[in-house]
Amino acid sequence: MILLLALVGLLAIVVMILRGAVDVATPETWKVPGAALRALGLLAGGLALGTYAWGLLHVAGAWLDAADGGTSSSPPPPCRDHLDEARAIQVVGYDLDVVPPGFNCELTDGTSVEIPVVPGYITPAAMVLGAVALVGLGVSTRLQSRTAVAGAKL
Repeated sequence: MILLLALVGLLAIVVMILRGAVDVATPETWKVPGAALRALGLLAGGLALGTYAWGLLHVAGAWLDAADGGTSSSPPPPCRDHLDEARAIQVVGYDLDVVPPGFNCELTDGTSVEIPVVPGYITPAAMVLGAVALVGLGVSTRLQSRTAVAGAKL
């Protein structure tokens, strides 16, 4: 089921990016009020989702390393690789964050340490692209509805 959802999500990302890119590159798009903003919104939305998915793939990779088991599974490899030896022996578990994507090592004192398995640009890029998508799609919808109302009055 998770694989099916991942494939549907990947397909949605690809469709949004391609549709937005094709619409941005089409000269007729720039002549219709709001159409260019809609195209830019779709493109930015697809890129935001793709960036976020890239971050989740990094978290999934760290989780696979941590859940692998075996003789060298304690502390989990992502924690052992990113913490000094004194803190690594205090690791009692790990936790995954989905929003924003992240991997945390839980210590014996009840605190947790975020491990830098996700590149630092992921969250800011996804947020900026998401905001551009929301603004672009919102303004384009507003412009298209105003154009429709003005056309109906004629």
